[in-house]
Amino acid sequence: MPQVHIRKAELTDVEAVTELVNRAYRPEAGSEGWTHESALVSGDRIDQDKVATAIQSSTVLVGNNERGLVGCVQVEVTDRVAHIGMLAVDPSLQTSGIGKLLLANAEELAVQKFNAQVGVLVVIAARTELVEFYLRRGYSKTDEWSQYPTDAGVGTPEKEAVLLTTLRKCFNNRLHGDRFSAASQLQTGA
Repeated sequence: MPQVHIRKAELTDVEAVTELVNRAYRPEAGSEGWTHESALVSGDRIDQDKVATAIQSSTVLVGNNERGLVGCVQVEVTDRVAHIGMLAVDPSLQTSGIGKLLLANAEELAVQKFNAQVGVLVVIAARTELVEFYLRRGYSKTDEWSQYPTDAGVGTPEKEAVLLTTLRKCFNNRLHGDRFSAASQLQTGA
Protein backbone atom coordinates (compact mmCIF):
# COMPACT_ATOMS: atom_id res chain seq x y z
CA MET A 1 0.00 0.00 0.00
CA PRO A 2 1.32 3.48 -0.80
CA GLN A 3 2.27 5.70 2.15
CA VAL A 4 -0.81 7.78 3.06
CA HIS A 5 -1.13 10.52 5.67
CA ILE A 6 -4.69 10.84 6.98
CA ARG A 7 -5.96 14.08 8.49
CA LYS A 8 -9.15 16.01 9.06
CA ALA A 9 -10.23 17.96 5.97
CA GLU A 10 -10.22 21.74 5.97
CA LEU A 11 -12.14 24.21 3.83
CA THR A 12 -9.04 24.60 1.67
CA ASP A 13 -9.62 20.96 0.60
CA VAL A 14 -13.10 21.58 -0.84
CA GLU A 15 -12.10 21.78 -4.50
CA ALA A 16 -9.79 18.74 -4.35
CA VAL A 17 -12.32 16.60 -2.43
CA THR A 18 -15.11 17.53 -4.87
CA GLU A 19 -12.95 16.62 -7.86
CA LEU A 20 -11.82 13.34 -6.28
CA VAL A 21 -15.32 12.19 -5.30
CA ASN A 22 -16.74 12.95 -8.76
CA ARG A 23 -13.79 11.20 -10.46
CA ALA A 24 -14.11 8.12 -8.23
CA TYR A 25 -17.91 7.77 -8.40
CA ARG A 26 -18.57 8.99 -11.96
CA PRO A 27 -15.34 8.70 -13.93
CA GLU A 28 -15.02 9.31 -17.64
CA ALA A 29 -14.86 6.21 -19.82
CA GLY A 30 -11.42 4.65 -19.66
CA SER A 31 -10.46 6.11 -16.28
CA GLU A 32 -12.60 3.89 -14.07
CA GLY A 33 -11.31 2.12 -10.97
CA TRP A 34 -12.62 -1.24 -9.77
CA THR A 35 -15.87 0.28 -8.57
CA HIS A 36 -17.94 3.20 -9.79
CA GLU A 37 -21.54 4.05 -10.57
CA SER A 38 -21.25 5.69 -14.00
CA ALA A 39 -23.47 3.09 -15.66
CA LEU A 40 -26.17 3.63 -13.01
CA VAL A 41 -26.13 7.38 -12.36
CA SER A 42 -25.02 10.34 -14.48
CA GLY A 43 -23.98 13.84 -13.50
CA ASP A 44 -21.84 15.01 -10.62
CA ARG A 45 -21.93 13.02 -7.39
CA ILE A 46 -21.26 16.14 -5.30
CA ASP A 47 -20.58 19.86 -5.65
CA GLN A 48 -18.31 22.21 -3.75
CA ASP A 49 -21.13 23.62 -1.60
CA LYS A 50 -22.06 20.13 -0.36
CA VAL A 51 -18.42 19.30 0.39
CA ALA A 52 -17.96 22.58 2.30
CA THR A 53 -21.11 21.85 4.31
CA ALA A 54 -19.88 18.31 5.06
CA ILE A 55 -16.51 19.61 6.27
CA GLN A 56 -18.19 22.19 8.51
CA SER A 57 -21.00 20.02 9.91
CA SER A 58 -19.37 16.58 10.21
CA THR A 59 -15.89 15.10 10.00
CA VAL A 60 -14.32 14.50 6.61
CA LEU A 61 -11.02 12.67 6.60
CA VAL A 62 -8.64 12.98 3.67
CA GLY A 63 -5.70 10.83 2.68
CA ASN A 64 -2.68 12.48 1.09
CA ASN A 65 0.57 11.21 -0.35
CA GLU A 66 3.22 12.58 -2.71
CA ARG A 67 0.57 12.74 -5.47
CA GLY A 68 -1.71 14.97 -3.37
CA LEU A 69 -5.19 14.09 -2.16
CA VAL A 70 -5.84 10.41 -2.91
CA GLY A 71 -8.88 9.54 -0.77
CA CYS A 72 -11.60 10.78 1.54
CA VAL A 73 -14.42 9.60 3.80
CA GLN A 74 -17.15 11.39 5.76
CA VAL A 75 -18.24 10.50 9.30
CA GLU A 76 -21.32 11.97 10.95
CA VAL A 77 -22.41 10.63 14.34
CA THR A 78 -25.92 11.08 15.71
CA ASP A 79 -27.20 9.25 18.79
CA ARG A 80 -24.12 6.97 18.79
CA VAL A 81 -24.76 5.90 15.18
CA ALA A 82 -21.94 6.69 12.76
CA HIS A 83 -23.14 7.46 9.26
CA ILE A 84 -20.16 6.80 7.01
CA GLY A 85 -20.20 8.00 3.44
CA MET A 86 -18.37 9.72 0.61
CA LEU A 87 -15.65 7.05 0.73
CA ALA A 88 -13.64 7.72 -2.39
CA VAL A 89 -10.18 6.73 -3.62
CA ASP A 90 -8.35 7.99 -6.68
CA PRO A 91 -9.35 5.45 -9.38
CA SER A 92 -5.70 4.76 -10.28
CA LEU A 93 -5.02 3.74 -6.66
CA GLN A 94 -8.13 1.67 -6.00
CA THR A 95 -7.30 -1.86 -4.77
CA SER A 96 -4.15 -0.51 -3.06
CA GLY A 97 -5.65 -0.62 0.46
CA ILE A 98 -6.34 3.11 0.80
CA GLY A 99 -10.12 2.59 0.98
CA LYS A 100 -9.70 -0.01 3.74
CA LEU A 101 -7.41 2.36 5.65
CA LEU A 102 -9.82 5.29 5.33
CA LEU A 103 -12.76 3.16 6.44
CA ALA A 104 -10.79 1.85 9.45
CA ASN A 105 -9.85 5.41 10.42
CA ALA A 106 -13.47 6.56 10.06
CA GLU A 107 -14.67 3.72 12.27
CA GLU A 108 -12.00 4.35 14.89
CA LEU A 109 -12.77 8.06 14.95
CA ALA A 110 -16.49 7.35 15.32
CA VAL A 111 -15.88 5.07 18.29
CA GLN A 112 -13.07 6.87 20.07
CA LYS A 113 -14.12 10.49 19.59
CA PHE A 114 -17.91 10.18 19.34
CA ASN A 115 -18.55 6.93 21.25
CA ALA A 116 -20.47 5.44 18.32
CA GLN A 117 -21.81 1.92 18.74
CA VAL A 118 -23.02 1.28 15.20
CA GLY A 119 -21.79 2.15 11.74
CA VAL A 120 -24.25 2.72 8.89
CA LEU A 121 -23.57 2.90 5.16
CA VAL A 122 -26.09 3.55 2.38
CA VAL A 123 -25.06 2.32 -1.06
CA ILE A 124 -26.64 1.67 -4.44
CA ALA A 125 -27.88 -1.91 -4.14
CA ALA A 126 -26.89 -2.77 -7.72
CA ARG A 127 -23.23 -2.05 -6.91
CA THR A 128 -22.70 -5.61 -5.76
CA GLU A 129 -18.89 -5.34 -5.76
CA LEU A 130 -19.14 -2.42 -3.33
CA VAL A 131 -21.69 -4.16 -1.10
CA GLU A 132 -19.33 -7.17 -1.00
CA PHE A 133 -16.39 -4.90 -0.06
CA TYR A 134 -18.32 -3.67 2.98
CA LEU A 135 -19.56 -7.15 3.92
CA ARG A 136 -15.91 -8.29 4.00
CA ARG A 137 -15.27 -5.44 6.47
CA GLY A 138 -17.90 -6.68 8.91
CA TYR A 139 -20.99 -4.82 7.73
CA SER A 140 -24.27 -6.70 7.37
CA LYS A 141 -27.19 -6.30 5.02
CA THR A 142 -30.42 -4.96 6.51
CA ASP A 143 -34.01 -4.89 5.33
CA GLU A 144 -33.79 -1.12 4.86
CA TRP A 145 -34.24 0.05 1.26
CA SER A 146 -34.95 3.44 -0.27
CA GLN A 147 -35.18 5.07 -3.69
CA TYR A 148 -32.25 7.01 -5.07
CA PRO A 149 -32.72 10.68 -4.06
CA THR A 150 -33.36 12.24 -7.47
CA ASP A 151 -34.05 15.65 -5.93
CA ALA A 152 -30.88 15.81 -3.81
CA GLY A 153 -28.56 17.12 -6.53
CA VAL A 154 -26.38 14.00 -6.50
CA GLY A 155 -26.90 12.85 -10.09
CA THR A 156 -29.64 11.37 -12.23
CA PRO A 157 -30.35 7.62 -12.31
CA GLU A 158 -29.97 6.05 -15.76
CA LYS A 159 -32.93 3.77 -15.00
CA GLU A 160 -36.12 4.69 -13.19
CA ALA A 161 -35.79 2.55 -10.08
CA VAL A 162 -32.35 2.74 -8.51
CA LEU A 163 -32.55 1.30 -5.02
CA LEU A 164 -30.30 2.12 -2.08
CA THR A 165 -29.58 -0.46 0.59
CA THR A 166 -28.47 0.17 4.15
CA LEU A 167 -25.59 -1.79 5.67
CA ARG A 168 -24.82 -1.87 9.42
CA LYS A 169 -21.88 -2.83 11.60
CA CYS A 170 -22.08 -3.15 15.36
CA PHE A 171 -18.92 -1.64 16.80
CA ASN A 172 -19.46 -2.55 20.46
CA ASN A 173 -16.00 -2.23 21.97
CA ARG A 174 -14.21 -4.08 19.19
CA LEU A 175 -12.42 -0.99 17.93
CA HIS A 176 -10.75 -0.11 21.22
CA GLY A 177 -7.22 -1.35 21.61
CA ASP A 178 -4.72 -2.16 18.90
CA ARG A 179 -7.03 -3.61 16.25
CA PHE A 180 -6.57 -0.61 13.99
CA SER A 181 -2.95 0.25 14.66
CA ALA A 182 -2.65 2.03 11.31
CA ALA A 183 -5.55 4.23 12.31
CA SER A 184 -3.74 5.40 15.43
CA GLN A 185 -1.75 7.79 13.25
CA LEU A 186 -4.90 9.80 12.61
CA GLN A 187 -4.50 13.52 13.15
CA THR A 188 -7.87 15.15 13.75
CA GLY A 189 -6.73 18.35 15.37
CA ALA A 190 -8.89 17.61 18.41
